[in-house]
Amino acid sequence: MRKLVVLPVALAVAGVAAAPASAQTMADEVEMKFTSKAAIFPKKAGTKRNPRGVRLKGQLKVETITQGVEKPIVTGGEVLIPKGGLWNGAKYKKCSGAKMDREKTADVCPKASIMGAGKGVAWADNVNAAPEVQFVNGGAKRLWAFTTLYRPALVQKSIAINIKKLRSKRWAYRAAFKVPQVLQVVAGVPVTLASFNFNIGGKRYAKELLATTSCPKSKKHPYQATAFYKFADDSTRKQSWKGSVRCTR
Repeated sequence: MRKLVVLPVALAVAGVAAAPASAQTMADEVEMKFTSKAAIFPKKAGTKRNPRGVRLKGQLKVETITQGVEKPIVTGGEVLIPKGGLWNGAKYKKCSGAKMDREKTADVCPKASIMGAGKGVAWADNVNAAPEVQFVNGGAKRLWAFTTLYRPALVQKSIAINIKKLRSKRWAYRAAFKVPQVLQVVAGVPVTLASFNFNIGGKRYAKELLATTSCPKSKKHPYQATAFYKFADDSTRKQSWKGSVRCTR
């Protein structure tokens, strides 16, 4: 009886020993580089009593370092906004993503709800999809990014950037978004982001959409941006960049 018990145990141990190591995924193997830079205008900070409205200018870059592999799709992103920053979407005119999607344009929204714009480079095979974005106020907890891709087919879709106030000693808000599937793959071709430049805020009709109430002793507001990737084998990964925005007191 003892031999009968020992035999299957021995076989199980041998099987474990002989089992191959788990296969590496593209998320494990492909080297990526994600960078960001940002600036605010004006740089002089406001106070809690008198917030100062600012325009935010920024750039994101995504680079696939590993050669000879398919570039990943960026499926979403997140930005942690520091203490000393304010989001005042509730104070100004707003619009809905459903309305823009139905009419296929942001022109149906109140002009005073348009809060900025952006342009980028995104590859569909060897063709630049040429993404263009209009940023539209969605209220207290949302900013819309109405996105147009021109190639390999015309696609227009709003992306919800959800803004959550945080209870944190360092961070004031989390702004997070997911890229809709119709913008990830167009006409059967994956769309891979390479760079994106944007301006948000600073409009005369919404002067304090984005505002500052302080500037650290370092004269730099820290922030953290994160990109979420999906690779050709469906494996996923995220990558963060820690940056700062200069300010004066």
